[in-house]
Amino acid sequence: MPPALSISVSSTIHSAIFLQKADDLAKKLELPFVDQVSECLSDLLLAYTPEGLKLLHALPGSKKLHNLLSIDFVHGKNAYRLANDCTIKQPLARAVGIKPGFRPKILDGTGGLGGDAFVLASLGCQVTMCERSPIIAALLEDGLQRGLREEKTAGIIDKRLRLVVADAQSYLQQCLEVYNTVYLDPMYPHRHGSALNRQAMRTIRTLVGDDQDCGSVLEFAMKRAKNRVVVKRSRPAPLLTEHIPSHEITTKNSRFDVYLTFNDCEP
Repeated sequence: MPPALSISVSSTIHSAIFLQKADDLAKKLELPFVDQVSECLSDLLLAYTPEGLKLLHALPGSKKLHNLLSIDFVHGKNAYRLANDCTIKQPLARAVGIKPGFRPKILDGTGGLGGDAFVLASLGCQVTMCERSPIIAALLEDGLQRGLREEKTAGIIDKRLRLVVADAQSYLQQCLEVYNTVYLDPMYPHRHGSALNRQAMRTIRTLVGDDQDCGSVLEFAMKRAKNRVVVKRSRPAPLLTEHIPSHEITTKNSRFDVYLTFNDCEP
């Protein structure tokens, strides 16, 4: 389990409307609300800012707040991927089973920051994101709401991207929907030099820990996915279980382990 961190909710926008939003979010997440950012004594602050909801912390020896996590589907990396890498020939698209004339219905069981789910929705897939961390889910929801207000992303998010706050296995046990593909990008144990050294990934690890149950999620997903389960790994990472993938698709730093299932379409 990750070490406990204290988190409060507030707004850097001095507005009654945004302070009320922060108070409502604090009640929803069962976290303390502070109406003055300067009065926050928590390790982290989940705050509404002019750029959207962010997870912040104070720099050591300073009162300046530093952005740890925020989600933006309109600008930055997601905008770049939408403009420059929106092709069904990319490894991610091939791994999940996208083909000319066919767009699989996908469950992204490890929603995280939503980047891969957004790419798949941009390519025409119906994507449900499962995110079990309420904090990260709140950031995702805020990013989706802001994306709905922008012309270039509104249609993608409104028609093809959905968020549920749950862990993937519990969701699969309860839902009646049939998914062609279940996609998993688990947080695996730290390895020196890995992408987890990035600040955002370290923050996610602190909030949710390693996905120790990812092997059992894979096994369960293989019983429910109609066509395939895809697991994203770093290239040298071991397999999640003793099951051997049907095939794999590799990139410079990552690989996609593809497990074909051919299950009946009934849940």
